[in-house]
Amino acid sequence: MSEIVKIKEFLKSEPIEKVENPSRLSLEELFQLFLPDIVSKEDKQLLTEFFVYKYKGEKGVEGRTGEKFKDLMIVDSIMGGEFLPLVVSKLRQMNKYKRLSGEILTSEQFRQTLLNMVYDYRVRLDAKDLMILNAMCDDLFISITDIHKQTTMSYKTTFYRKKGLEERCRLRVGTRLDYSKIGLSNLVFMVEGEAYVESPYLLSRQELLGVDLYTLFSIAVPPRAVNRVHKDFEKRFSKLWVWEVDRFEGSLSFGFYDADKGDWNIDWDSWSLYLSNVLSKGWDKVIPQKKKIKEPINLSEPPEKRKGITAEDLKFIFELFERADKPTLELSKKLEYDIRAAEKTKNSLFEEGILLPFLSIEHIGLSENILFIVESDTNTLNAFVVAVRELPKAWIYWMRPLKGESSQALVCWLETPPGSITPLERVVRQTLRTLADYKLCFRSSSWGSTYPLLELFDQQTETWRWSPEMLKIHLKEGRDANP
Repeated sequence: MSEIVKIKEFLKSEPIEKVENPSRLSLEELFQLFLPDIVSKEDKQLLTEFFVYKYKGEKGVEGRTGEKFKDLMIVDSIMGGEFLPLVVSKLRQMNKYKRLSGEILTSEQFRQTLLNMVYDYRVRLDAKDLMILNAMCDDLFISITDIHKQTTMSYKTTFYRKKGLEERCRLRVGTRLDYSKIGLSNLVFMVEGEAYVESPYLLSRQELLGVDLYTLFSIAVPPRAVNRVHKDFEKRFSKLWVWEVDRFEGSLSFGFYDADKGDWNIDWDSWSLYLSNVLSKGWDKVIPQKKKIKEPINLSEPPEKRKGITAEDLKFIFELFERADKPTLELSKKLEYDIRAAEKTKNSLFEEGILLPFLSIEHIGLSENILFIVESDTNTLNAFVVAVRELPKAWIYWMRPLKGESSQALVCWLETPPGSITPLERVVRQTLRTLADYKLCFRSSSWGSTYPLLELFDQQTETWRWSPEMLKIHLKEGRDANP
């Protein structure tokens, strides 16, 4: 079999450029026959190097340690080794429209194309994957040995299956920070229209599309700055909603996943009946006995604040922010801490609820980001959360109203399969209309979702710095000033 035929099978496509005697060409030159003109010389060379790396059995990678090459390795890992055929096919499709502009892809456009491919890629889960994921939903820190004992899979199968989910689906135990326990108040502002905020305490900015365009900000500021920040927003916006985050929980459920089809199959009518049942009978009357019943939230009691947060605590928090299961030995070496003291500090951050662990997974077909804001009494909100936990993926923020606000609220982000917003809106309208006020929006853009900088913490006084200059608000007409 000739080399060109092998490459055709590898890439699952025919070469774009025809040559009379392909046997005279090098492997690199043969591969470039498949690439369209829309790709720049630099990116062609990058793809060619990666092709040789993959085509020769992933050997001889010395010298290929650039950041772009590493990015391709990550993308290929997520896509289960199918990256090259997919990206060649994608670039060839894009090349058909080259005549409209007559230009090649810039480096940034090429990078964005790769990011979009990763975002749109979906891993199909099977019954063995679901056994691992369901076990982790019940116990976030469950060991591979315990998963093996609970299932019919061998230890080796369990190990490699979980590793595959970590590589392709970014399966991990992440964390969220309870800002109230480190001396900050996490405020959520939603305004009508388009707006921007500059502040070192800004956590995230979301643009939401519903009946109107909204902008939602999450800001964590020192308690002494809350009233000042609130007043600054009130001066600028006529339609303003503001709450303080009381508690966070992440929810992941695979009850609606069909392993035979490798896809989600949500029966919204059934979920509507379940939601109605929970609301009518009470949140604690309809939960299956095998599940742990969480106590309802009382939003009238202020959250407990931790005493004496230190700069050393914050260093541990920032190290554990992305991965809750980071090994203690790794922490002690990086932070130059005694391993026993590191273990004690790490455990205390979770035991005291400063760091809140949750199970995170991506690339499984949950491509719609929907925001619910529900305002009602505590019992209705608890019942709503019980039903929401049955949906695939949710980030639930329990909200405390500031002065002048009467209703308690939930801010709930849902990640759902395509086409969910219409049936979901119908269900909520039917069941919640008489019990609660709510808003339902798409997320059109997102920025941030991070944490305050360590430099903002004064180690001598163990307090967070604040000055009025730390908050600047830009309205729509100031878009060019967007930070």
